[in-house]
Amino acid sequence: MMELPLIKKTAQIRQMTLPTPFLVGPVNTYLIWSDALVLIDTGPKTEEARGQLLRRLREMNLRPKDIDRVILTHHHPDHIGMTHVFQEHADIIGHPKIEPWLRKDMSFFEERRKFFAGFYRQHGMPENWIQDIEQGNRYYMKYTEENRFDGSLQEGDEIDGLPGWRVIETPGHAETHISLWNERGGTMIAGDHLIGHISSNAILEAPYEKNEPRPKTLLKYRDAMKKCRGAAIVYPGHGEDITEPDRLIDERLHEQTSKAAVFKKWLEEKEKTAFEVCQQMYPKMYSKQPALTFSETLGHFDLLEELGEITSREENGRIWYKSV
Repeated sequence: MMELPLIKKTAQIRQMTLPTPFLVGPVNTYLIWSDALVLIDTGPKTEEARGQLLRRLREMNLRPKDIDRVILTHHHPDHIGMTHVFQEHADIIGHPKIEPWLRKDMSFFEERRKFFAGFYRQHGMPENWIQDIEQGNRYYMKYTEENRFDGSLQEGDEIDGLPGWRVIETPGHAETHISLWNERGGTMIAGDHLIGHISSNAILEAPYEKNEPRPKTLLKYRDAMKKCRGAAIVYPGHGEDITEPDRLIDERLHEQTSKAAVFKKWLEEKEKTAFEVCQQMYPKMYSKQPALTFSETLGHFDLLEELGEITSREENGRIWYKSV
């Protein structure tokens, strides 16, 4: 197994980069020394990641039981998969919406499955693609364990044991997503909210409460990025440090509006379903990553509707879109 480096960020922050079995590649986790010893994210549940994590802790003369608190930026398996390694001694905290993911609440998962099965059908997706997405979701869940949840963090909360740090809610990539902000140094630990070498997907999610509307994740992501202007440096969940975050945020916002214009072109001749446009926009990718490419498509449709560039209508249980 390739050894990934232990990186000293400051006297207070250490980065531990761990392998993942996912296309996104290695994941960055962070240790913060202050009044408490806090770990930000854990890596996926694999033997390779566990071995690397334990070696990195030993290099700092630490063991899992020395960690006082684990803060989870969001619920994706490469960020929460090894939470169980620490739950005997550490408090496990994150956004309140992360709790059913940590507890592996099967009724919660089934409600989401039912929602998306109907939702995908409304948007023209064939049954075999729906089944492929459900199978993919089950695959990702094997990289997590059932865990307890000890406390929630929300917008503006100060973090016990980390003076000077507070929470920013940064939904978009995940409804559960939070970032940590240190105003003294302009430092931000961003999870997957901002990544330098790739644009984070604004992944579709089901409502967390009954009778709530579907979260429009790309719109939320754009608002959350704008909230993060002013950071001096961002430590991301994947890849290298971001030293010009404001420039990156402006680039991402521009890229999204530019891509939305491309999506709109597919609707100029006639009205279509989101799945039809997904196939046309991603002819080689959609069969390999149906959930991600469909999220991209519908997210940009949400943006176009927000801008008044397209309209939608429902007929016989199917939703159609057309250019204005």
